[in-house]
Amino acid sequence: YVFYTYLRPIFSKSLNFDPSLITILLTVYGVMSLISNQASGKIADYKGLKAMPTLYTIEFFLLGAMPLLLANTWLGTVNIMLVGVFMYLINSPLQLHIMGVAERDYPQSLVLASSLNSIFSNLGISLGSAVGGLVVANIGLNNVGLGGTVFILCALIATIMLNKVNAKQPALD
Repeated sequence: YVFYTYLRPIFSKSLNFDPSLITILLTVYGVMSLISNQASGKIADYKGLKAMPTLYTIEFFLLGAMPLLLANTWLGTVNIMLVGVFMYLINSPLQLHIMGVAERDYPQSLVLASSLNSIFSNLGISLGSAVGGLVVANIGLNNVGLGGTVFILCALIATIMLNKVNAKQPALD
């Protein structure tokens, strides 16, 4: 969400798209997000959190390359659309993991567990947007991808650690 908050200015200022095309570009980005959410469910069924380190690594490079790719309208646009595809892949695997742990270890807290994902997602959205504002104010709009890499790196490390803990636990059904 460091970069997501600035999609419209990135399309109009960095990539120099005509304002009449912004709605179309945001719609295409929305379709990429839908694809991401659909793929998220398939990842949750297939590999779950075990797939996340690879996906986070790809997203790290996509966000890290953003400042360079925004210099070219089409490469920058493809980069943003690919980030849109990778951005929501964690949703289903994480939600299912949280619910599985709650069901296995704390069955009386399933309602609380289901709300935690939304609470912390909203916290992450607001924190990412705030960091995006700091990045734009201090090092420029084209560098919001670099701000996002910090969060991806933290998520990557946390997921690797969580996968190690999960390897020592009984399997979640």
